[in-house]
Amino acid sequence: MGVNRLIHSLDESLANLTLPFRPGKNHLISFLFHGLFIGPDEIASGSADPQQAITVDMFRAFVSYFKSHSYRFVSPPEIVEGLPPGEKYVLLTFDDGYYNNVRALPILQEFDVPAVFFISTGHVKAQKAFWWDVVYRHYSKRSGRLSEMDHAIAAYKLLRTHEVEGQLKKTYGDNALRPVGDSDRPFSLSELRQFANHKYVFLGNHTMDHAILPNYSRAEIYEQINGAQEDLKEITGQVPTIIAYPNGKVSAEILQIARDAKLNLGIGVQPGRNQLPIKTFSRHAMSLRRFTLWGDREIEQQCRVSRSDISLYRLFRGLKHLGYSG
Repeated sequence: MGVNRLIHSLDESLANLTLPFRPGKNHLISFLFHGLFIGPDEIASGSADPQQAITVDMFRAFVSYFKSHSYRFVSPPEIVEGLPPGEKYVLLTFDDGYYNNVRALPILQEFDVPAVFFISTGHVKAQKAFWWDVVYRHYSKRSGRLSEMDHAIAAYKLLRTHEVEGQLKKTYGDNALRPVGDSDRPFSLSELRQFANHKYVFLGNHTMDHAILPNYSRAEIYEQINGAQEDLKEITGQVPTIIAYPNGKVSAEILQIARDAKLNLGIGVQPGRNQLPIKTFSRHAMSLRRFTLWGDREIEQQCRVSRSDISLYRLFRGLKHLGYSG
């Protein structure tokens, strides 16, 4: 058994032991999703990076679990207004702006729950694929080369988005960033406008170009964040109050630029629960934690672990990512 698998197994055991004695109140638990797949065949098609490999059925099981355990799903305006103590809360989020996020709508309607969709507006406006999907498509065609892909992606994450895209066009041709289907394409302008009008949809800022912000200058960070705010207002009429930092990377400077853009909530990818109260614009509010679910592990058990007070995985991640490293 690998180290990570062992840690997850121990966390599951701890959750099973402790949850009956801990009500889990006075916390906000947030969860991160990206694309939603119809089923295993679409995941295996190779048209897009599966990332978490979450299917629509898995997503429904996740929502059903928390509803059945008396959690209240909340929106950013409710968090800004202040969440009353003594209850259990979930914030549901999707990153990037994949068109296939529309598959969540019937489930949101069925269970009467809101969700936040963080949009990289440059991809919507240019109708271009996300660079990691392009990388995955090309490496997945070459048997046994996925370990090389991981190294390539790690290197690309040290660059600005336009630099990555330039390299991909040079390597794979001028049409490298053309989406191939609903698995990898972003919303169109009209689709996003219609989507934003849905009762359960709230939009969030994910920068213009899915910019890993520490790779950018202060002026560029300002442009990426404020440009996305302006784009979303122009496209949908909505002005977000919350930002998800691409790849979870953030710094004190980035937090301040986000505050200056009138964003009073921010969220990364560090796992953990968020203690109430959440005071808007505070460091706590601007660097909220959220869990990531994985399709290759049992969904309900992952939900149970997220509710637990004790987690070896969260402890080790916290030690590894002290400070603003994301």
